[in-house]
Amino acid sequence: MSDQKLRVSLITPTYNERENIALLTEEIFGVLKAHPDIDLELIVVDDNSPDGTGEVAESLKDRYPVQVVHRAGKLGLGSAVMAGFARAKRDILGVIDADLSHDPIVLPQLIYGLRDCDLSIGSRFDAESHVEKWAWYRKVISQVGVFFARQLTGVQDPLAGYFFLHRRVIKDVTLTSPGYKILLEILVKGHYASLLEVPFVFRNRQYSSSKLNWMEYYLFAKQLLIFCFLRRKKPKTHVK
Repeated sequence: MSDQKLRVSLITPTYNERENIALLTEEIFGVLKAHPDIDLELIVVDDNSPDGTGEVAESLKDRYPVQVVHRAGKLGLGSAVMAGFARAKRDILGVIDADLSHDPIVLPQLIYGLRDCDLSIGSRFDAESHVEKWAWYRKVISQVGVFFARQLTGVQDPLAGYFFLHRRVIKDVTLTSPGYKILLEILVKGHYASLLEVPFVFRNRQYSSSKLNWMEYYLFAKQLLIFCFLRRKKPKTHVK
C-alpha cells in the first residue's frame, strides 16, 4: 500500500481571506513538491467574501490544482466543510484554515499517517506543539471546550480545524454541525478504529481577523450537549 499514490482533496473555507489564500496555496504546493506520491487538489469554499477572496482563488487555477465553490453568503464553517466534502471526489479528505494558522509543513506527515490510520489530526495540545501569540481569553475558551470534548472522544485536540480522513469514516454519516467544530461531530459519529495526532506550530494569523463570535460558542455548547447523548459506545484505538 505504501507505493500507492495518495489522492487528496483538501478543503479550506474562506471569508475575507484575500491576502491569505494565495500565500496558503503557494505554501501547500511548495511543501508537496518534495512528495510526488501525494496528488492533492485544494477546494476553496468561499462564502461570497466582500473582499474578493473568491475571485483571487479563481485566479490560482491557472497555476495550481484548485477548485472554487462559491456560496451565496456567510453560511458557517461547518457547512462550508460539508460543501467541500460534497464537491470532492477523492478518497482522502482534509480540512485546513485559510488564515495561515495551520502550518502546511506537517501536511505530508498527516497524509502519510492515513496509510495506517483512519483519521489524522493536527494537534495544538501535544507536548511538542506550540501556539504563537494566543490571546488569553481565546486560550481559556479553547482549553475549556477541549476539556469537555475530550470526555466524549479521548482525543487530545478534538476541536482541531486541521485534519484528514478516509471517506469511509463519514460514509452514511449525516453531518449537521453549523459551527466551526465539525471534527468533534466526526469523532462522535464517524466510523474509525485508529487515529494519529500530529504536533505542529499553530501560527498567528497574518492578515485576517477571527471569524469566531459568541454565536459560534453558543452553537458549540449546544453541540456538546447533543453529543453527550450520541456518544459512541464502541471503544477507539488511538495511535500516537
